[in-house]
Formats: sequence, C-alpha cells, structure tokens
Amino acid sequence: MKPSRRVIVAGGLAAAAGPALAAPRAAGAWIAYEARLRARLTDAGGGRFDPGLARGLLDLTNGARRAAGAAPVAWHPALAETARAHAADLAQRDYVEHLTPEGFDPTDRLGLLGRRLIGSAAENIAYRRGGPPHTAGDLMATWRRSRPHWINLLREHHTHVGYGVARLGERSYAVGLYAAPDGELAADLPFQPRSPAPLMAAMQGLGDRYMGVWLDDELNDGRRVAVDAGPLPRGVYRLRIDKRMGGSLYTSLFGPIIAWSGAA
Repeated sequence: MKPSRRVIVAGGLAAAAGPALAAPRAAGAWIAYEARLRARLTDAGGGRFDPGLARGLLDLTNGARRAAGAAPVAWHPALAETARAHAADLAQRDYVEHLTPEGFDPTDRLGLLGRRLIGSAAENIAYRRGGPPHTAGDLMATWRRSRPHWINLLREHHTHVGYGVARLGERSYAVGLYAAPDGELAADLPFQPRSPAPLMAAMQGLGDRYMGVWLDDELNDGRRVAVDAGPLPRGVYRLRIDKRMGGSLYTSLFGPIIAWSGAA
C-alpha cells in the first residue's frame, strides 16, 4: 500500500479533507467511477461492512461533541452510503486517500451517490492494520491524535454525519462524512436521465430562498450552463444552486451529478 497526502499517527493512518473541486475528466471516467461505487456497496471491496462499528463511531462522535460544547450530529443515510462505498474502494484497491487513483474527491462521490442531497461534506479516513479486531474506540483514537480530523469531527456547523467501515482480513478502513445539508430535491435525480423531465421534477418546490439553479459542466472546468438554456450537449454536469444570504449576497451549493447522453 502506498498512501499519499496523509497524516501518520500512532497505531494507524488517517487523512482529513474538506470539500474540493477536482480537475476535468472524460465522461466515461465519471460513468465508470459511479459504477465502481455502486459495485462496492454490494461486494464491500471483497471484505465485509461493519455497521455496528459505524454506529459506534456515531455514539463516540456525539460524546466528543457534547464534551466540546457542540450540538450532536444526526445520522444521514446518503452520507453513510457514500462513506461505505469509499471505504470499500479503499479496501479493494489497498490505498488510503481522499483522491482516488483517477482523481475523484469526496464532493464527487457525494454528488454521484447522494441523489437528492443539497450541500457538500468534509471527510475523515482512518486505517488500522494488525492486532486484535479493531473497535470504534481504536478508530476514534486515530482521529483524536490528528488536529485536522478532530476539527472536522467537532465543527459546530455540522448537523449530520455518515460513517462507513469496511474490514478486509486484518485491515480496517473507516470513512466519515460530516455535513450541514441544505435540504433535498423533491425526488431522486437519476445519474443518467433519459430526458430533462427528471431534472425538472427534482427541482420542484425548491422555494424562494434559492435564487438560481445551474449546471456546472464538469468536462469544461465547471463552466455554468443555465438549466433552461436549450438542449444540453453530451457530458457530465453537477447541479449548482444559488441560495440567498440576505441583500445581494448568495452562496452556491452543490447538488447531484448527472451524465447526460444528449438524448431528447
């Protein structure tokens, strides 16, 4: 195993990352990576998932947050699913990194698997190998010894979390995603829609607090494309929603990613 851009702590490896935008990639790479993540949710990367240990991390997280004076975080299914998929990918390909060998990052993963979620997430990774079966306390201790991880875990504005733990032999991979989701779309947005109808249906009822909905062209450096600008060319797009912040201020939020075939 050759992990990179990591924080080495006693008894294991850890890595922490916040939301990021990756470099442009070909449409086929996005489609292949989405399929890879879906497959890992089925086969656990050749190992097994440990949902009990993942829930144990939630309990320890909220205990640490209470001790620090931060509000507890709630379990979020889409965050947990995304965390499980990456943990299984780490196990299968034997690496410890937020960026995949192809260059996909935590924001990409959430955009591919969180088909309703509006928002982005920070990610923690912990890796343990050898010794007796690893516990939630072992993995939490890995993060506690690393300031960037502990900041992610205790950040006050986070409201939700999802953990995924994959075990393969004597190796344990834990991934945590921390977020403050800004709501959900009205319906799941298919990754490869056959028409514009699912996109329009998903955006129903967003409300007045959102002032604009765009598509970021992932194959052209995130160039903004208006949803109603006419027929979309074939490509990969990330839903971006502008939220009112008061006066003329606004912030841009991430939504799901779609692979558009150019079909009518």
